[in-house]
Amino acid sequence: MADHRGYQLHLSKGDFVLKNKEGRRQKFKKIFSVLQDFCPELQSLKCLDIGCSSGIITSLLGQALSMTIGMDIDQEAVNYAKEHHLSSRIQFLTADAMSLPFKEGSFDVIICNHIYEHVPNAHRMMDDIFRVLKEDGFCYFSAGNKYMIMEGHYALPFLSWLPKPLAHLYLKLTRKGGFYYEDHYSLRGLKKLVKRFHVRDYTLSIIKDPERFSATDLFNSKSFSYKWIRFFAPFLYPWIPTYIWVLTRKG
Repeated sequence: MADHRGYQLHLSKGDFVLKNKEGRRQKFKKIFSVLQDFCPELQSLKCLDIGCSSGIITSLLGQALSMTIGMDIDQEAVNYAKEHHLSSRIQFLTADAMSLPFKEGSFDVIICNHIYEHVPNAHRMMDDIFRVLKEDGFCYFSAGNKYMIMEGHYALPFLSWLPKPLAHLYLKLTRKGGFYYEDHYSLRGLKKLVKRFHVRDYTLSIIKDPERFSATDLFNSKSFSYKWIRFFAPFLYPWIPTYIWVLTRKG
């Protein structure tokens, strides 16, 4: 598959979400709850956080694991992370997710949290994740679904469903931008993307038990609507907005 896009080299510039400490802490809690469920003994593990941006999640991971390296293609974001998060257990570097600058089998844990849609070639990225992951390691992989109703980056309904020319026009007409960069896959496409891995799917488990997985900001288990969400989620799985999977190497 040939590259058809350049990187979003300045994604963090002016992006409040990426520097929103409270929001990123909440995201960390979700990630960490899944990591702990999959592997309770994390203290001695070495972790790579791909697409670390401003480094908030990386710094929190660094407090729980032996060593965490945060990397991003965005030099400004990496500079911000280096200035604001100082610890002997974390490092930050500018690097390409499609060409990870590490030896084979370097990491016990890899975090790939809503990254695939932002890289020029997601298949190349997943091949390199496979390469640098230890044989007994695992990857936390969260992925947006092409067939989500509300596109999370721009808060526009059905944006990710559209062919690119129409998506670009949609952004222009709504004054949300001029170019729709993100490239989301359907459930079928995501399964092909991770075909070299075994998948442990946490998506429905999180919906069924939001307290356990720190997802109460998304699902209020006491609300009437939640009961319907929980009931219908298995039947509507191909249209769930986000999938949470833990990947382990095949072979």
